[in-house]
Amino acid sequence: MIWFTADQHFGHENVIAYCGRPFRNANHMAEVLRGKYNARISPEDLVFFLGDLTLSNSPFIVEGILKRLQGTKVLILGNHDKLDALRYVDLGFQSVHTSLVVEEFTLVHDPALSAVDRSRQFLCGHVHELFKRQRNCLNTGVDVWDFFPVSIDTIREELAST
Repeated sequence: MIWFTADQHFGHENVIAYCGRPFRNANHMAEVLRGKYNARISPEDLVFFLGDLTLSNSPFIVEGILKRLQGTKVLILGNHDKLDALRYVDLGFQSVHTSLVVEEFTLVHDPALSAVDRSRQFLCGHVHELFKRQRNCLNTGVDVWDFFPVSIDTIREELAST
């Protein structure tokens, strides 16, 4: 199965207040995010992370996060993903991109391109709870999906229903 997620912000204490996340602290947030992720994702699944896994630029921390998340992982770089792209591959991502076409969707972190190119369907992160869908762009961020990853089938259903 193909899955998408974005904007976990592991270790980012301030994102809890900024986005109104229902967590006591960053450790509690990490525990819930990991649990919800692994409840849906199997080792055979392919998961696209549309940016902002963590604010940390520590390879040790990034690797520790990735080792506890199931599935094959692909990263679309977000504005808080500060390590060198190849370093993310060394730490557990299968590949790293700034954008990528997967099936009928163009994956980006920042949805700004979707306003310029209305001919494509975009999946994004970056906007947290600002919107779930806007015109030709669907937000895959955890803030609008009850902190779970979202499947390609659910995305297709969501886009067909509106």
